[in-house]
Amino acid sequence: MHKNGEEQNELRQWLDLLCNDPLAPLLDEMIFRVEVLETEEDYIIEAELCHCQKEHIIVLRENRSLSIQIQQNGGMEKQRTILLPFSLADKYISAHFSAPILEIRISKSARQSDAQSQDNTVIHINE
Repeated sequence: MHKNGEEQNELRQWLDLLCNDPLAPLLDEMIFRVEVLETEEDYIIEAELCHCQKEHIIVLRENRSLSIQIQQNGGMEKQRTILLPFSLADKYISAHFSAPILEIRISKSARQSDAQSQDNTVIHINE
């Protein structure tokens, strides 16, 4: 239980830092808005991707971060990376796009399926 309490404290500090980041409003305005929410089961990252189609969105899982990329005309147009205080290697991650909101859910307890690689992985986006 002691370790779980330490993890909860670390995650709470991380969420506080994200919410109070002085550069966040600037990044929200210049790139696209991102919010981080927490439920009992999941961490939720919401990105507001105005004037964007699902086919142009790429979500990449890295070891301790998620990158949201908007690609158009054969190249990357915009990107935001969300750093996380824990490894994503064994986390189940799902993404859902309902214009203009991309919602990414990171399960707190569920493990990834054997079909998902532990390397950098593109997360499939559902509608």
